[in-house]
Amino acid sequence: MSKQSINKKSSTDYFEQMFEAGRPVIKEVKRKTHKSRQELKAQEVEDSLSEIYRDDSGKNIDVQKISVRPRRWWLKIILFLVYSAIIVIVGYLGYRYYISYQAKDDLFSVTIEADKNLTAGREFTYIIAYHNNGRVALEDVEIKIDWPHSFIFKETQPATTSPNLWHIGHIPAEGSGQIVVKGILVNKIGENNQVHLTANFRPANLSSTFVVNTTYNSILTDSLLIVGMSAPDTLAIGRDNEIMINYQGQEDSILDNIQLIMNDINWAEVKLLDGDQEIQPESNFKWLLPAPSSELKNLKLLIKPNKQAGGLEILSLRLETNIGEQTYLVDSRDFDCHLVNSRLNLLLKVNDSSADSAILASQPLNYRIDYVNQGDTTLKDVKIIASLEGAWLDWSSLKDSQGGQINGQTIIWSKKEIPSLALLKPGASGSIIFSINVKDWESGDKSDSGEIKSYAYYQVGDDIVEKPADEEKSNTIINQLSSDLSLIESIVYFNEDNIAVGSGPVPMMVGETTYLKVYWRINNSFHDLRDIEVVGELPDYVSWGGKNQSSIGEISYDEETRQVRWHIDRLPANEHEVTGEFSIGITPRPDQKNQIIIILSGSTVTAIDNVTQARLEFTTQAKTSRLEDDTIAQTDGLIQ
Repeated sequence: MSKQSINKKSSTDYFEQMFEAGRPVIKEVKRKTHKSRQELKAQEVEDSLSEIYRDDSGKNIDVQKISVRPRRWWLKIILFLVYSAIIVIVGYLGYRYYISYQAKDDLFSVTIEADKNLTAGREFTYIIAYHNNGRVALEDVEIKIDWPHSFIFKETQPATTSPNLWHIGHIPAEGSGQIVVKGILVNKIGENNQVHLTANFRPANLSSTFVVNTTYNSILTDSLLIVGMSAPDTLAIGRDNEIMINYQGQEDSILDNIQLIMNDINWAEVKLLDGDQEIQPESNFKWLLPAPSSELKNLKLLIKPNKQAGGLEILSLRLETNIGEQTYLVDSRDFDCHLVNSRLNLLLKVNDSSADSAILASQPLNYRIDYVNQGDTTLKDVKIIASLEGAWLDWSSLKDSQGGQINGQTIIWSKKEIPSLALLKPGASGSIIFSINVKDWESGDKSDSGEIKSYAYYQVGDDIVEKPADEEKSNTIINQLSSDLSLIESIVYFNEDNIAVGSGPVPMMVGETTYLKVYWRINNSFHDLRDIEVVGELPDYVSWGGKNQSSIGEISYDEETRQVRWHIDRLPANEHEVTGEFSIGITPRPDQKNQIIIILSGSTVTAIDNVTQARLEFTTQAKTSRLEDDTIAQTDGLIQ
């Protein structure tokens, strides 16, 4: 081994020996160092605790005598709950305050009123009343009204630049006011005409605006133009079928420009007749009608279905009027009509009309059945039967020159009564005429509706079929009995209690005035009536004495026409009797000495039947100086 290697090894071993010898020393140094660090940390903790438990003067505190102050967490909870409760209460009160302003009945109310019985074409009044129900003034109050299309605005108080907007502005606490609007409704009777009102307002102590809405429904119960339209339920193909249109107006009515409009029917020929004169259409299925008057106007619309027609068809008729630039509905009707193509065509008429109509008690019903064989073959052993259904028919009054056989509520004509019915060739025709009366009010049953239904049908051969096929029937006519309106007029010096209600001489004397009492009594019990009016005209020697009164309606006197007039808007059927009275003075002229003079020439009552829409009329007999109605003061009537 070389010297160099020996020396190198010796050096390595030396350092290893030194390192191994130093290990215990190093361990001891590390141990003491770690211990010193622990002691240092413990001293720091002790110093910190000393500072915590040392008072302001630097002395240590006896921990056994320390009182621990509790934390106030519960106070925070209580405060939170109080604050929450305040927020909830304020919110609730604010909500209630808001809601109170929203409720129209609580703060601001608006109502609309009008007469319950309105007449189409006649001016009436809407009253719009508003009221501040609160203790706070209202500002920026504005009322807007949406009128129905059928309303014609005339005038208003207070005035406004717009027919549907009023700027009220300020309304003091608990203040009120009203708006008066005059206008006219033009629409079909029974139609609803809705008024919609919107009111905006702001309470003086708020910045918010609130809204109140209300509606009012106006229903027309009458019209200044009374309209009637009727059509048969079957239309014979190849024949003219009549649809009746009648109307009656009143003086000074704005409903004077009437147009008839019909749906376009390409399956028939159509003509409108005024008597024998045809009214030419202004355009397809549109006619301008003659101006209405106080006299009833009757028109005939002739419908002639063509050969290709058949089945069920609808006829729609409208009456309209133009006022200004607007068009208004007056009346409308829809009819379901069966088109019938029969071998033997039958057409029934009652009182010269093939349409439905109103009738009166004791009135004769004049029937006519027209028949024609419009087929291509001869009909053998034809029987024609008239069916008349109704409790108000007086069969004892039947007049039939051809002597048909009565079977229940039918009349049968065969070849025995009409020989030509044995062989009815194509194109052959004929007519059957008979009459029967409606019962009077004493013998009729008022619990019955008063409807009389009539139609005719035919049979070929021996058997009689109770329910014929549609193609074997004629048109059907419904006649409805109108109400039992009547007027009793009495002129007396002494009333029913034998008390003097008159004064002056009886018998009457020339140049002296005798005062009498006139009593009017209207009787009605079958249907409701409207537009009832009693009119009596005083002769020039009879003066108006006043002292008028009535159980319903109003009695008035016109000095120019010398007419006494009693007007009643509506009379229900259950109000069987209503009375009116007034006084008159009779001053006979010298030329009337030794004569019986007329006091009243007969008074007339008129009314519209709400069921039949017929105009009813009844006139009393003349009353004279004989005082026919006074059992005490009756005289020979001669003027002294």
